[in-house]
Amino acid sequence: MTQTYLKIAFRNLVRNKVYSFITILGLSLGIAGSIVIFQFVKYHLDTDTYHAKSKNIYRVVMDLHLDDGSIEHEKGSPFMLHNTLKNDFVEVENSAYLGQQEVTISVQNTKGTVDKYLEKQTAAFINPDYFNVFDYQWLVGNAALMNVPNSVVLTERAAKKYFGSVNPINKILKINSLQSVKVVGLLKDYSENTDLKTEVFISSPTIKAIFPDYGYEEWSWFIKSRETYISLKDGVSKQRFEAQIPAFSKKYYGEMAKYYQFHLQELSDVHFGLDYGGKIKKSTLLTLSLIGILLVVIACINFINLSTARSFKRFKEIGVRKSLGSTQTQLFWQFLTEIIIISLLSILIGLIVSYLAVPTLNNWLKIQLTSTQFFDTKLLIFLPILTVCIIILAGFYPSFFVIRFNPIKALRGINEGTKNGISIRKGLVVTQFCISFVLIVAAILVVLQLDFIEKKDIGSSKDLILQVNLPSNEKSSLTTLKNQLAQRPFVKNLSFTRSAPSSKGGWGGSVKFENREWEKFVARSRVGDENYLDTYQIKLVTGRKPTASDTIKEVLINQKLVKDLGLKSPQEALDKRLFIGDGNNKEGRIVGVVADFNNTDLYSGIEPTVIFSAQNRYKQLAIKLNKFDSDKTIAQIKKTWERVFPDDVFEYSFYDQELAAFYEKEKLMQSLSISFALLSIFIACLGLFGLATFTVESRTKEIGIRKVLGASVANLTALLSKDFLKLVSIAVVVGSPIAYFLMDKWLQDFAFRILISGWVFVSSAVLLIIISLLTVSYQAVKAAMANPVKSLRTE
Repeated sequence: MTQTYLKIAFRNLVRNKVYSFITILGLSLGIAGSIVIFQFVKYHLDTDTYHAKSKNIYRVVMDLHLDDGSIEHEKGSPFMLHNTLKNDFVEVENSAYLGQQEVTISVQNTKGTVDKYLEKQTAAFINPDYFNVFDYQWLVGNAALMNVPNSVVLTERAAKKYFGSVNPINKILKINSLQSVKVVGLLKDYSENTDLKTEVFISSPTIKAIFPDYGYEEWSWFIKSRETYISLKDGVSKQRFEAQIPAFSKKYYGEMAKYYQFHLQELSDVHFGLDYGGKIKKSTLLTLSLIGILLVVIACINFINLSTARSFKRFKEIGVRKSLGSTQTQLFWQFLTEIIIISLLSILIGLIVSYLAVPTLNNWLKIQLTSTQFFDTKLLIFLPILTVCIIILAGFYPSFFVIRFNPIKALRGINEGTKNGISIRKGLVVTQFCISFVLIVAAILVVLQLDFIEKKDIGSSKDLILQVNLPSNEKSSLTTLKNQLAQRPFVKNLSFTRSAPSSKGGWGGSVKFENREWEKFVARSRVGDENYLDTYQIKLVTGRKPTASDTIKEVLINQKLVKDLGLKSPQEALDKRLFIGDGNNKEGRIVGVVADFNNTDLYSGIEPTVIFSAQNRYKQLAIKLNKFDSDKTIAQIKKTWERVFPDDVFEYSFYDQELAAFYEKEKLMQSLSISFALLSIFIACLGLFGLATFTVESRTKEIGIRKVLGASVANLTALLSKDFLKLVSIAVVVGSPIAYFLMDKWLQDFAFRILISGWVFVSSAVLLIIISLLTVSYQAVKAAMANPVKSLRTE
């Protein structure tokens, strides 16, 4: 019996090539899209889950609760925290310190010369417990070596980069041209699916030799690159441990403990906690998962519509089968077999397409998915579930619809369930175009918001500003570099800074104005010399620019700080004393007030800000260019820089590119929303094309009669198209409030955002209607232009 079902099913698929092609293509594309989304979501959810004790691993983070009710989130921790936690809590099995640090590593090569490598996020100081918390495979050495001063452990990748195929053990590396360290261990390369990207592990006792001013005894030093991870003993819950933290804070912070509130962040949440430097929101993955489901739903709707539409052409076949004794069960399995074959073919094609697209997807989605990760256990579970869902969604209704036909009426070519079937089909068409409309509106608004962000005036210039790293802030070196570069004709302005006006990095703390008490809010610090305003073209509202100084003497504040201090005008702040409590604990005199500018991304509003000089904090040289002659300009700057810092690696970035990096997640969302909106439209239009084809075929005689009676091509095209356009119009009406609600919620994350205008919905509706009209009109025009004689002969 099964063999018969299969034989008949394949014959029907071959006989109805157009319908089969449209159905399989639409379903394959929907499945391919859902597999791509599944792989993207799975990749992010799997980040760092390969560690054996991942469920017992936590990062210790801190929330700074301020008197004004605001909360500052900090993923970094004081240096002493990791040892103190292990000593004070028996529940802590291991406590790992991860101190990422930008260093220059020098290696003597086989030619006798020195190769230099700037390691920005791949070098870190760690303690032995780091390798007890996280899983690494040792090829040479063990974790205890991290207690030995001047020792370093490399991954295979790092060893190959520094030494090629030569055995790295006992080789010497020099860090920042100051300290020599010996390679004492080698690790197997770890999974790419991790946020812990360290390749060079330097023993923690080595820190003091390289960075003597590291805040080793300061409980108030929180720097984002210095993190503490702990693993709790089996049976110890997060809640039980956190209940003891307030007493711990009280012990080391005293009365200040109410401000410093530590808590544990599960390792599985580290990747998603944007407040603590995470990479992506879980809500984004949830949204994409929903889109993946909707793509399959749209494809299944096509399947249902085309299957039920085609069934009307099989009335006589069904009537004959029933008259000859076929039961409803046999007919059900016959039609279901056809659907299963189409589903399996579509699954196979969708899987092949998505797998072949992996290299493109890695580049597009900013992931490192391998073939092994693609075909893993989770995919093998996902595909059968997806197959069953498709068969249930797309198969059961058409099969039940067909077997309910009355055999006598079926032989006459009519069916009492036709009207009901058509009503359901119309509802499904409305549903799939409603989904497409929502995705179109979302894509347009995402594009508009990103365009708004890119063009918004952030209060400082972002064009033609080159930012060059400074390996040292020693005064004579800085003076030499500045004097030599200032002579270049392409240089307009120069400023030594810690960071740009809008940047991810930045210090902050409370301030004290004149003889008042400490303010309850936090003011951000921007460190820059007397040329900071001219280089970044920040507007001076009142007062003057600071005079040249290596330390805090004269300061600038922004208009937001004037307002938060309760002053009536910017002039009222001039010549007043301001005590800055961001770690420097220095006093300066306010000499000017600048216009507000954005300190970070546009998710945050304008913050109160202080600008001052502090040579010991300078990290980069900002160069405002008159013009940019690509490689030639960079080459000249590099040559000058290397004369001043011959033992270090030249590195630069453009300010506008740094700003653009703030919104990488949004740009990814833009690409995904546009792509899936187009894909959903294409799939929906495939189904619409199939339905239009069926409609034209079923009304062939009517078209012939109307044409004989004088109907024009335009009249016939309008007649055949209007019903479909009504359905699309209903989809627009239903989808508009849904799209508005979803996108309004998304835009609320931005402190600066666009307004949702009506033209977005109108243009989306017009676009969808035009695409639908073009899809339907092809078949309508073709039928209207056909010879009426042939139409009247058609049965």
